[in-house]
Amino acid sequence: MKDTYLWERDYIHDHVISVNEEKEKYWDQLLGETMVAELRKRYPEFQAYLEDWIFEVKKEVDMSAMNKEYREWTEPSYEIHRNIRGTKLFFAEFYQPFLITGIEEFKRQLNTGKEQITSDVYEDFGDELAVRLQNMALRTLIAEMHGYKQRGMLKGADSKEEYQDFCRICGRKEFFYYIADTYPVLSRCIRERIECQIQYYVKVLKWFREDSDKIGKLFFDGEIPDRITGIESGLSDLHNGGKEVLKICLENGKKILLKPRSMKNEQFFTRLLGWISERTDSSQYHYRILSCRDHSWCEIVEYQSCESEQEIRQYYRRLGEQLFLSYLLGTSDIHAENLIACGAYPVIVDLEALARPGKEIQAESAEDAIYSWIRESVIGTGILPFYVWNKEGEGIDGSAIHSQKGQKLPFQIPAVAEEETSNMYITYREGVTSAGRNLAWMKGKEETIAAYVDDLLVGFSEAYQAVEKEKGSFQSVLEEGKGLQSRVVLMHTQRYAMLLNSSYHPSLLMDGADREIFLSSIGRGRWNREERIVREEVRALLRGDIPCFSNGMDEKSLYAGEEKCEEAFFQRTAYSRILERLGGIGQSDRNKQCDLIRTSMELIPENKENFVNQIYEVRADNGFGRTMDKESLNRIIAALTDRLCTYAIWNQKKSEVSWPVLHFASSGNYAWQIRPMGVYFYDGLSGMLLLTTVMQDKQKSERIERIQKALKRQLFQYTDEGLEDLRNLQSGNTGAYTGEGSIVYTYLKLYQLTKESIYLQYARKHAEIVSKIVPKDTCADLLGGKAGAAWIFLQMFEQTGEKRYVGEAEKAVCSMLPQAVKMDCGIGWKPESGEIPIGGTAHGNAGILMPVLALWEFTKKQEYEILAEEIWEYEESLYREERGNWIDRGKDKEEGEDTVAWCHGAAGILLARLWCYQRVTDRTWKERLKNDIERAYRKTETYWKRDSWSLCHGTGGNLWIMDIADRMLGKEQKNRMDIDEFRLLPQERLNPGIMGGYGGILLYLLKNNLKIK
Repeated sequence: MKDTYLWERDYIHDHVISVNEEKEKYWDQLLGETMVAELRKRYPEFQAYLEDWIFEVKKEVDMSAMNKEYREWTEPSYEIHRNIRGTKLFFAEFYQPFLITGIEEFKRQLNTGKEQITSDVYEDFGDELAVRLQNMALRTLIAEMHGYKQRGMLKGADSKEEYQDFCRICGRKEFFYYIADTYPVLSRCIRERIECQIQYYVKVLKWFREDSDKIGKLFFDGEIPDRITGIESGLSDLHNGGKEVLKICLENGKKILLKPRSMKNEQFFTRLLGWISERTDSSQYHYRILSCRDHSWCEIVEYQSCESEQEIRQYYRRLGEQLFLSYLLGTSDIHAENLIACGAYPVIVDLEALARPGKEIQAESAEDAIYSWIRESVIGTGILPFYVWNKEGEGIDGSAIHSQKGQKLPFQIPAVAEEETSNMYITYREGVTSAGRNLAWMKGKEETIAAYVDDLLVGFSEAYQAVEKEKGSFQSVLEEGKGLQSRVVLMHTQRYAMLLNSSYHPSLLMDGADREIFLSSIGRGRWNREERIVREEVRALLRGDIPCFSNGMDEKSLYAGEEKCEEAFFQRTAYSRILERLGGIGQSDRNKQCDLIRTSMELIPENKENFVNQIYEVRADNGFGRTMDKESLNRIIAALTDRLCTYAIWNQKKSEVSWPVLHFASSGNYAWQIRPMGVYFYDGLSGMLLLTTVMQDKQKSERIERIQKALKRQLFQYTDEGLEDLRNLQSGNTGAYTGEGSIVYTYLKLYQLTKESIYLQYARKHAEIVSKIVPKDTCADLLGGKAGAAWIFLQMFEQTGEKRYVGEAEKAVCSMLPQAVKMDCGIGWKPESGEIPIGGTAHGNAGILMPVLALWEFTKKQEYEILAEEIWEYEESLYREERGNWIDRGKDKEEGEDTVAWCHGAAGILLARLWCYQRVTDRTWKERLKNDIERAYRKTETYWKRDSWSLCHGTGGNLWIMDIADRMLGKEQKNRMDIDEFRLLPQERLNPGIMGGYGGILLYLLKNNLKIK
């Protein structure tokens, strides 16, 4: 009875039994004590299992199965294929008795349907079954082979011959019964898979027989199709009892697809698309579909090239219309496998997830609201480029419009190592995406999608405006879809698949309880709110299926197959959400969605030349210094202010505000994601508080005041919660711009700006937090690490006169010393994302030098002067006279080593040296710093112009530094800004941050606006 699962057992408690400590320890180690405690709470049977109670099989459980007897191979004309559609079949002899049983039972159950098929179908049936059985049994067979080898029971001169010997052994009758006795759960899984496949194939042939007249009429000009000559499988996951998409090959040479579900969703989408096309004067490809209640037959859409530039532009315009309709309906899961580029026509071939019902988490926080906004935007459809990270920090784009082959997957793929030897084992390797049929191409050459963003936008906007103009007419067509069912994706399919694959480990195939307990880990963190759903997921996985849920368009219930799984699971129906979105469409929403479309399309890596931030030489005769156009400046300020307010997203109670922010991958491969704004100054909420406070100081605005007050509450709350528990902090970083030190920095700037004492009070509070976490910070730089913390502590000392902050700065600097790297000249610190110490302010020695030199000045301790000397020496070794700059070894090749910005290169070094010069009194250091200032000034004055206007790495930051330098050095104040060339780079449109986004640009422009009369 060990092949039964927990849910099939009735445990009998006939006397007091203690917990089996060995079992308990095993599950604590495998799943974790928290998960085990949850299972004890949810599964009474689990506690009984741990205590080794005896059990009986529940009466309602049907354990009958097909013949379990060993069957000899009696088909000499049929040889087991050892390579099936590119999949190697190992230990083929083991599967022989199962394939005999399966094929013979398939023939028996076909009964009168045998005349519909040729003998090749039996071969396809066997191939499909063999591959499925291998997925279940391979790990166990490898483990048994290793056991035989260790016991010296394999014959052969080498490992290959030993493998061959084991193949003979595993095909024998004795081994068949040994596996059934030792691994009863494996035996059960195999039997159930055979039964499911037989039942499904028999049903498919029954459907074919019943529908043949309709199939002939729709697909073959009235010619009734002849026999089936082949069935190609492996085209989809298994759902609902082993059902999958099949390609049916006919005797007339034609092929059609069989889907084990209704395709009314696809037909309804086509109906709506036709309504739009009539009003936009476009056309779409409508492939033929014969939809029945529980299955459908459809035409196979071919992957074809466009024949001209005009056709490829038409392709993207048509796709724009489909993008709008998908956005309006809330259609999701349109990934690369679900779009086929059929010449000039994009064809979405899987619309199971047609509409999304309202199960969104109540937006208690602004972060929740932003994630909801992303899901509900055009990005949420899956059509546009969007990335997930793999473990190297590189982005994987699985979008319908752009996903390409060769991308490293964010998970590893199980693979066989040392194949066909007795040393075979399962390993995990980097998986890569395969070539799809989703990329539009012309004359054999794939085109970059960025060239057609305007065509996509035209199609999107025309469809949008057509519906906006005739909402009533469109809604009447929408009503036709109220009775449809839509798939609900509760969890990524890959997660289900990986857990299912792991459940076939031999250690989980000896007792059904073990396999069920392992699969129950899918409910981690979800048992309280989704217990019935988790149980259904576990049951599906036990059957070998990928769980599949659905929902009626005008219902709130969740279904698993035909069964209602959860009553009133959703707060709103999918249909009501569509109507709500329909009512809310208008120019403001259209502009936002178009902004997202353009941004996602223009930020693909192939288009990097259009968003890489170049540096330009500025000669004296370039014309800078002319009178600035105040009207143009005000227009840009107004536009950036409006963008800031438009993209501000509030939580449900309107007590919190935040922004969606575009983040690039750490690896520098230009992949990106949109996430809620963090809290740190660089691109976070604290910087936004400073910006909005400045904006209110310059010109009162109700919109800005509301945002500013909310941000003030949020930042105070963040500090209070951090003091209460350090686990409430965003990270353990301490730096001045991307760490907890940046919160102190913000409070100090706000105090200096407003003179409100509460800001100084909170600066002290947050400085306490920074001092607690400095010892554990592993970063050394100014931006995110300990040098930044030390620098902030010294600014607290300068503001308050409290010497304890000097002590905190000393602790921070001293804790950096073990990480220092001795170089040929001086010392440096490796940046977090690099192997070589660098110069510059953000991540290098210029930023680190600031607190060290200041400590020498404030404490007069000689060790800080010696340390400063070593820091300066290494950075000086990076200076190149021919370039007039400190080379930046950490920069990307596109920008090069010779860069000018606050973060890297001459501009940031100029600002850092000016800060040091103000504080140092030693004459030698004064001269040294003055020389550096002159060198950095010359370079920055000539190369301040960038494509970006950001403060961190753009024109705005460079010009602001030049203004500071001119003032401190007593130079004539110059107007270098050429506002006529202002533009936001694609990566800046969705980044209102202070240092890397348009928030800092706005701050700089506001500062300059005061100078212009």
